[in-house]
Amino acid sequence: MASSDDDEDLKLALAMSMQPSELTASQTTSAKHAFVDLTSDTEDEDEDLRRALALSVQETEGSTVTNQRAEAVSSPSETSVSKPQGLGGFDRKAMEQERLARLNKRKREPSPDRPSKQISRTPTTGATKTSSSQPTSTKGIVLRYPRGAIKRTFATKYPRTDDITIDELLEAPSVNIAVISSFMWNQEWLESKLNPQYVKQIWVMNVKGRDTQERYIQDMKDAGLPNMELHFPPVDGMIHSAHSKYMLLFGKEKLRIVVPTANMTQIDWGEVGNEWQPGCMENSVFLIDLPRAAHGEVGKREELTPFGQELIYFLEQQKTKKNVIDGVLKFDFSQTGHIAFVHSIGGAHKTETTHPTGLSSLTKAIRDLGLDDVKAIELDYAASSLGAINDTFLQRVSLAARGEQFTTEKKAIPNIRDGIRIYFPTDATVKDSVGGPDCGGIISLTRQYYNAPTFPRECLRDYVSTRKGMLSHNKLLFARGRKNDGRPFAWVYIGSANVSESAWGGQKVLKNGSMGSLNIRNWECGIVMSVPGEKFEGLDLGEGEVPPMSVFEGTVEVPFKCPGDEYEGRQPWFFRPG
Repeated sequence: MASSDDDEDLKLALAMSMQPSELTASQTTSAKHAFVDLTSDTEDEDEDLRRALALSVQETEGSTVTNQRAEAVSSPSETSVSKPQGLGGFDRKAMEQERLARLNKRKREPSPDRPSKQISRTPTTGATKTSSSQPTSTKGIVLRYPRGAIKRTFATKYPRTDDITIDELLEAPSVNIAVISSFMWNQEWLESKLNPQYVKQIWVMNVKGRDTQERYIQDMKDAGLPNMELHFPPVDGMIHSAHSKYMLLFGKEKLRIVVPTANMTQIDWGEVGNEWQPGCMENSVFLIDLPRAAHGEVGKREELTPFGQELIYFLEQQKTKKNVIDGVLKFDFSQTGHIAFVHSIGGAHKTETTHPTGLSSLTKAIRDLGLDDVKAIELDYAASSLGAINDTFLQRVSLAARGEQFTTEKKAIPNIRDGIRIYFPTDATVKDSVGGPDCGGIISLTRQYYNAPTFPRECLRDYVSTRKGMLSHNKLLFARGRKNDGRPFAWVYIGSANVSESAWGGQKVLKNGSMGSLNIRNWECGIVMSVPGEKFEGLDLGEGEVPPMSVFEGTVEVPFKCPGDEYEGRQPWFFRPG
């Protein structure tokens, strides 16, 4: 018998199937967005004035992106995909002209170390904006983020802080091969950032059905693009979507590993198609630079840090090509002991393994980082989509954040709703944002979920960005606590997982008293990074008191106002099916 989650997914799927499954960039957000004076300190600007100027969030005509509402659901069923989520097709005419111009110049030689075609490029001039991570030099190689960093995405017309642009992130002139996983794509925009003439690319995409996958591959061949491959992680059976987001940017001497909350679309990276409009959507991104291993050979995975081992395992489960995995193993992971790779692998998982997934992967990460043995913990979770959550789900999340496994013998945490705050925008916050309601398509909560008597409504806080008027596509979990020995700690999760069982996995106690299988509908991945111990020096904490949010300064820029306002009778932003 289908669960209530499945029933609601089906309803959403049917609603989505009645919409166009692909939108051009100019269609994705219409000319009805609100204009907000970012220099104004007043909150009650005249409505007519604010709506007088029409915005067009993206004006790259001909670029194709996935229906934003599919991302909002974050677990679309197969019936929702009249055309697959992901890339919608290629401009064959334009690409055929490019292909003819290159006809006698192409040679393919797939390798994770060199692109199959490389044209000389002007070396990078100037340095990207630095922040808490200072560049280091290893045998003449400049590693800007040798220990990893979490950045806020750039937003047009907003002051620069500890943020990063997509160009600063990619460092395209130094990239030979790029493996990019995303749920939504803007093909033309991405190719303007990473030209396939110069950079070999593998796009890891969410496409269900072998016939559809083969059509995509054929479209790619017909377009004649050089250096381009498509890869499709398993999305059969109960798996709804490949929602994970990551990049492997191979250079001659370094590998940049990236885990963003953003899709590969212009709007998610804060860019716009004109000179006057501000950005309207913010995200966050983790990145780390690894040097090539001194021995120059494929390393042994058993000698990697837990971060490296879980990354390799995740890539293997996604059926990534061996030469890509071997390429990753040629880099030095020795400086990744302070971070953990967390994953959700789609499907049913009946037994515990050495590589637990879903919330169990978070549990393992907390243990690997020595952040378990917890006496008290406070959680602040910002997400762009909420599922049919209840106290049982909150219990499982809180246990995982403590490094504890959910079992039949585990006692319930008392007053579970008191220690968890979930940041999600109210209806008014979305309507008053720079982009207005038309930018809210990838922010999702259904009335059925929210109105359920088991939904923890008192945990919700209004997501109000510290950049006035910005909406959020972030998935960030902040944890602050005290260990049983009294020592304070804090860590942050950044990744693709929203607050839902689709993302983290659902697991129930069977009638015979044993644990049922862990059922995960989405592929997800993320990073846990701990706050350095020196940040707690000098803190005057009372008995049982946890560190303040200020301890995250220097580790991650908290992008929303915290503590957030309680709803107090206001309504959340609800999913609009059409």
